[in-house]
Amino acid sequence: MLSGELDRLVELLDQHPGSSSIELRDALRRDGLSSITTADVERTLRSAGRRFASVDQRVRTAPMLPELYAWQHAALAAWRASAYRGVIEAVTGAGKTVVGLAAAAEELVRRGQVAVIVPTRELLGQWAALLEPILPPGVSMGLLGDGSRHGLADRDLVVAVVNSARDADLYPRRPGGLLIADECHRYGSERNRLVLQDRFPRRLGLSATFARPDDAHETLLRPYLGSVCYRLGYSAARAEGVIAPFDVTLVSVEFTDDERVLYDDLTHQMSKAQAELMARGLIPEDPNGALLAVISTLARGDDAAAVVARLYLRAMQERRRLMDDAASKRDALSEIALAVRSATRTIVFTQSIEAAEGAASLLQRHGLRAAALHSGLARPMRLATMQSFRVGELEVITAPQVLDEGVDVPEADLAVVLGASRSRRQMVQRMGRVLRLKPDSRRARFVIVSVRDTIEDPLRSAHAAFLDEVIPVARSLRSVSLGETPLAPLLAP
Repeated sequence: MLSGELDRLVELLDQHPGSSSIELRDALRRDGLSSITTADVERTLRSAGRRFASVDQRVRTAPMLPELYAWQHAALAAWRASAYRGVIEAVTGAGKTVVGLAAAAEELVRRGQVAVIVPTRELLGQWAALLEPILPPGVSMGLLGDGSRHGLADRDLVVAVVNSARDADLYPRRPGGLLIADECHRYGSERNRLVLQDRFPRRLGLSATFARPDDAHETLLRPYLGSVCYRLGYSAARAEGVIAPFDVTLVSVEFTDDERVLYDDLTHQMSKAQAELMARGLIPEDPNGALLAVISTLARGDDAAAVVARLYLRAMQERRRLMDDAASKRDALSEIALAVRSATRTIVFTQSIEAAEGAASLLQRHGLRAAALHSGLARPMRLATMQSFRVGELEVITAPQVLDEGVDVPEADLAVVLGASRSRRQMVQRMGRVLRLKPDSRRARFVIVSVRDTIEDPLRSAHAAFLDEVIPVARSLRSVSLGETPLAPLLAP
């Protein structure tokens, strides 16, 4: 871009702070620069940073917007270059929310309205607390959900829980408008898709794992939000220093003889039921990740196929409980308890409420301040438990899926997975609970305890997609068998 053209771009930014690259391009074309492209504008904004502030930098004049990492700048640029539609996929703990804050601030500066959709009440409060300090003067914020009923008819920005937003009249009243879908993979269900309002011209999805087993990310979410325009994996996140260094330890344990017999019997029941449904043509021969969804749908019927499907699901649930509560996993946790004392905070992940309560009791017997956190507790109790963990009154919380997504978890540096998860999404979310950078630069530790020769055994390809991502980036990877070597020294910081 020539000097005179650059001067005009500076002038436009001074006159219209927060303008998008497309808006700047159109203004320059009206000035007679008919051949100017959006790419020209973006390239100039990046290369002439000393001459004038970019849109990102102008947005950071808001009181407390955090300084953006390089990846966050690049993600925002990629989203703008995708005509302000797209999904930013970044590992949990790297700072996706800050990208959303910057996009929201940019929209508000240009006088557009913003709707932030979140999956839980906990995230409602988290987003509201982060947004309030960065709001430009005169901008009003409202909440939809958890007892609040604000909308964009009388607010510039609304943070809304999906359960409340899907039946609400939530659309922009002024030209423009931005919808931010946090944990956007959650909105591909039949009910949650109702929040995806067409009246928002700008749309941003945030997720650690965009893909869904039912392919709704392709059939529904991608047509609305756009494709993944920027992806930050573990390798890039570590290279940029936005997640903590981490060690991974795989601990293999054995079933007792009785547990092994029961496991094999339950597996046989599942195989028999699946073969029967397949013979009836009710499930495909190669169902991939859709198998459970198909069987769950069949189980809701009232015919003979529904009976078979329910048998499959009962056997699967019992097998999962068996792995979760294996006696040798309790032995492993007893050894790991010694390492817990050296951690600032520890999270133990299980697959069931019963296992979470059992793990908390075991750790208490080892003299640790531990408590279970799960959906069976009243919300005030869950909040009080989390606050005790946050301030250090509790050393350990044990939890099933309640901590996987949608909860603002205090900083921890040791995670122990006892549950039989095969979901990449669940493993990414769980690991993210310990990957946030520590003030003293200490490393994170991630321990996966699994029963040998079961569906959760890494040697039988369990967690394969997840481990393939993290192993090249881990500071160290160790595989040990319970009883082979003491675990506590192995997990020492």
